[in-house]
Amino acid sequence: MMRFLIFERRATTLIAAITVLTGAAQVIASSSLLALIAYAPPDRLADHLFATVGMFMMLFGGSLLHAQRRTEALGVVLLWGALQKLLASAFVAWGVTRGAFISAALLVAIFDGASGLLYLDLRRRGG
Repeated sequence: MMRFLIFERRATTLIAAITVLTGAAQVIASSSLLALIAYAPPDRLADHLFATVGMFMMLFGGSLLHAQRRTEALGVVLLWGALQKLLASAFVAWGVTRGAFISAALLVAIFDGASGLLYLDLRRRGG
């Protein structure tokens, strides 16, 4: 049981780091990345909003990395991080159903959804 908890903590740390890095990539190269998953070429508004989402990804991922070292805050950060991941998953899937994103974007939705469930399970176990 303790090994699984250690695995969950490490996986959560890795996911948080990936979230920071992919968020930073969205801020830096939003047009290029959005063009990979969107049906239509991004305009300035879509580009700006995609970069804004990346900024929030950086903040949520960074807060979880920080909370891993400040465990008194970890439960709260895991809850809000899980909500962010689960809602991001739902919104990406919704974007696919609305024709905004190509179906390959569902891989992002699946990753975020699984990440959110992992966060909730780690929170349930006490972090």
